[in-house]
Amino acid sequence: MRDIVSGAVSEYFEEINVNPDNMGSISEPIAKSLFNIDKPTVYRVEGRWKGKFVSGLLPNRDYLRRMFGVKDDTDSFKIFLDAFKNAEAGLLKEDSFNEYFKLLDTSFESVMPPQIYSEDGAPYMTASMFIACVNGICNASIHRVMVVGAYDARVRVVPRHLYQLLKRREPLPVAVVIGVHPIVLLAAASSPPFGVFELGIAAKLLNGLRVCLTPNHSIPVPCGASLVIEGLLGGKYGPEGPFVDILGTIDNVRDQPLLKPISVYVNKVYEPLYHVIVQASKEHMLFMGFPREASIYDVVSRVVPKVVNVRLSFGGCGWLHAIISIRKDVEGIAKNVILAAFAGHPSLKHVVVVDDDIDIDNPLSVEWAIATRFQASKDLVVICDSRGSSLDPSSEDSLTCKVGVDATKPLGPGREDKFKRVAPWPM
Repeated sequence: MRDIVSGAVSEYFEEINVNPDNMGSISEPIAKSLFNIDKPTVYRVEGRWKGKFVSGLLPNRDYLRRMFGVKDDTDSFKIFLDAFKNAEAGLLKEDSFNEYFKLLDTSFESVMPPQIYSEDGAPYMTASMFIACVNGICNASIHRVMVVGAYDARVRVVPRHLYQLLKRREPLPVAVVIGVHPIVLLAAASSPPFGVFELGIAAKLLNGLRVCLTPNHSIPVPCGASLVIEGLLGGKYGPEGPFVDILGTIDNVRDQPLLKPISVYVNKVYEPLYHVIVQASKEHMLFMGFPREASIYDVVSRVVPKVVNVRLSFGGCGWLHAIISIRKDVEGIAKNVILAAFAGHPSLKHVVVVDDDIDIDNPLSVEWAIATRFQASKDLVVICDSRGSSLDPSSEDSLTCKVGVDATKPLGPGREDKFKRVAPWPM
């Protein structure tokens, strides 16, 4: 068993044996230079944080498999789900904050993020993990931060666990953590029951995680974090946005809680790398989508004996569209799979269920299955006025019509040859 890790980005690079590309200095908006990178990349941006930024920690699905040490997607789902269901706060090993961090600033001035898109209302922190504890309940979750000035930042808080803690105590002491091992971010992007600490999920996945208690509020943070900002969230509110979100569209401007900085710390043991997730990139979709794929796999596995794979497609922005490959054993089971998928990921809008001979990563293969194995009169599931994603611009107050497509071939003797593809795919 490996030594207990501190959750540093450099530990991740060492584990998967990769050296990041160095792009040097790049200009803003940075999305034009970084959107399609296929490898972790470090760079600098003049007039912003003086150290190195890093993007593309999970540039594609192969990096996910390498990180989990598997070759099959379903194995990574199983590993993640085991940690999700058996989070172990006991694997969090406390260490001295002063051994790892030094005070850098008392404002955002020294840690200003870059302008990612020209359409964004201001520079944004996009890989910022918020950690807060109230009456023994701790939560870690990812929230975007619009940095308007040295002491002015607005945080998008959706009505989930951090929102609940904010309602219990406002202003809420928080630690904002930037630049950690991707497994820590994936754990923070999951949705365990309220009261389950996401760092316990990360500790289970990493076989232990060193945490340090922040000086002002004793909030546990990974000792390997590049940056830690202690502050107070809420009490005052201000307009947040516009912001280019995962769909590649511009999210609404809303009044959101302000973040007041108290102390800003930088790591002095590990090289600090300021993580920036470019919105709507594959990295963004994988960080948000992978925990939901695992959730869909978990729920669907309870209704069908063999789930071959699950994919939140890039065309569906890693969020709204799912393709599920099953080994069908009885008629009608695909419709159960559709309903289970909607339960496993409530933001889901469209689901396509296919047989295991269909390549779910090939849009031509999936479309061919719909073209040859689907009849709307009997294979279509439509559920209207259902709660969906608030990000979907076609929804009304998050209400949407959800669609499921059963694109599996019918069972029965003599049917196999009729639905078998023998031709190659056009290039």
